Amino acid sequence: MAKPSLHAIAAACDVSTATVSRALSGHPAVHRETRRQIVATARKQGYIRNELIGKLMSHVRAGHTQRFLGNLAIIHIPSEPQPRLLAAHRCIIAGAAARAKELGFQLDEFSVSRDGLGPEGYARVLRARGVQGVIFLYTEPSPLMTGFPWSEFACVEIDYGRVEPELHTVCIDHFLTLTLALTRLQAMGYRRIGFFVERRRDRRISHKWSAAFASFQRHSGAIGTIPLLIPERLTEREFLDWRQRHRPDLVVGHMDEALVWLQRAGLKVPEDIGCFSLNCNNLRRPCAGLDLQMELQGLVAAEAIISQIQRGERGLPAHPQTLMVRGSWVDGPTLRATPPAAGKA
Repeated sequence: MAKPSLHAIAAACDVSTATVSRALSGHPAVHRETRRQIVATARKQGYIRNELIGKLMSHVRAGHTQRFLGNLAIIHIPSEPQPRLLAAHRCIIAGAAARAKELGFQLDEFSVSRDGLGPEGYARVLRARGVQGVIFLYTEPSPLMTGFPWSEFACVEIDYGRVEPELHTVCIDHFLTLTLALTRLQAMGYRRIGFFVERRRDRRISHKWSAAFASFQRHSGAIGTIPLLIPERLTEREFLDWRQRHRPDLVVGHMDEALVWLQRAGLKVPEDIGCFSLNCNNLRRPCAGLDLQMELQGLVAAEAIISQIQRGERGLPAHPQTLMVRGSWVDGPTLRATPPAAGKA
């Protein structure tokens, strides 16, 4: 079938394309019955009016220089382990808002844990504000937005939301980011690297951290064969028992509490053992590790949602796409160029 167009609608209604354009924009010069016929035909043909083009042309015709093109929203979806926005989430929102503003859009912020609205409640608010696109900011996979009217908005999610419905997604390239970091750590001379993460943290990103580490451990043949430590909930005793059994010269993980545990056990960091964090964005203690580029994730999400709006896309995509951002290395006082001598720890 031919793509729906103003020309096709005009031909079906026996009017000019200019009349079709005016009718779809609500121009008062078009007779009510003619407008009704044109709108009905447009719906039947599946035509979706590009609101950006309409607004832009209105500004051009009026001689306005203002670049405001529309409203966007970002909705924070909480989880039991993370019911509120963290500092890292604030960075994501700031990045999205800044980029949206540069491109002529206003970004409104919402949080399910704060607003007390369900999917239909949010839909009413978004319609009232003329929101065209929604960014969903997940902390863990969640069913909270089940029933949201996806077909009315352009949508994208940051991090991993639900398997169904599937949206376009912006996230960190966990696998490549950790692989590059391990390559650098190996080059620094570390030869017995241990990996630890709580199962829920690894599960929420489809085990990409552990998969990257296990793959590098197996195929590089240069960082030892220490078993991965992935308990449901990591405790100090379990962590220290694991370290005592396997004697890593460096630990890579998601909890900076490990630094305190090692120090309480009488170990010096980095002299006796090094530490490298999988996420430096929420640390409470100085530690080398990975910057997961939160602001950049927000920026990319804003660009992605605006691109959808420009193309007139709404609803769940037939072919969901994932845009991956690469994390970056952060130096810190928990690494040294030469690892401790064998048997010292």
